[in-house]
Amino acid sequence: MHAFSILTLGIFVAGYSTARWDLATRAYELAIFAWDHGVVARAAKGLGLLTVLFFLLVLPVALLATRETDLHPRTAGSGISAREQLKRRGSF
Repeated sequence: MHAFSILTLGIFVAGYSTARWDLATRAYELAIFAWDHGVVARAAKGLGLLTVLFFLLVLPVALLATRETDLHPRTAGSGISAREQLKRRGSF
């Protein structure tokens, strides 16, 4: 390698490692700041609330849909596809 390219590579490595170190220390400081200001506790409360809402609203609807699908199965040969219906109506 030429002296210029070795120097360029050295400058790049030094800048890259410095930027990485700065990023790591800022992330650490941000984590401490968030912990001191209760962000972690509020996020945990929000996650708990969303979990409860999921179990109370979304899960019963999914179970109901599964039950209805089992009660009224669709066979592959019956009916026509949505595309075929649109073609027959002239909308497609």
